[in-house]
Amino acid sequence: MALPNFDSSKILSKSDITKPALSNEMARHMIPLMNGRHFLDLTVEDIWGQQWPLRYYTRPNGNRICPVFTIGWYLYVKAKGVRVGDQLIFSGRQVVGADGELEMRYKIRVTRPGPVTFNGEPVPLDVEYIA
Repeated sequence: MALPNFDSSKILSKSDITKPALSNEMARHMIPLMNGRHFLDLTVEDIWGQQWPLRYYTRPNGNRICPVFTIGWYLYVKAKGVRVGDQLIFSGRQVVGADGELEMRYKIRVTRPGPVTFNGEPVPLDVEYIA
């Protein structure tokens, strides 16, 4: 099944550090993959190629699905030093897998305005590069 590629980003709030509220664009992408369930276990890759298990979760009842990451998110936050005001960038790309079948690959990245500026604006750097 062909799925569209997507990019989603948001500036993280205090509540996002424990359980990030995710975009409706991302929800529209995930719904066909969930097969009627209210969660989906993903393996996402950071800029170094390290894989992180994350659970994408939506409310099972009600009008608003309120998508979030649950299992695995806090480990990622602690390992990367993520904090309030950082920008979460999450993307999905459909690629041909080793078996020749189409599969989704997910990437995760967190940036923070760095000390360097360009035209007066801070240049965002991956949190791993900022001490």
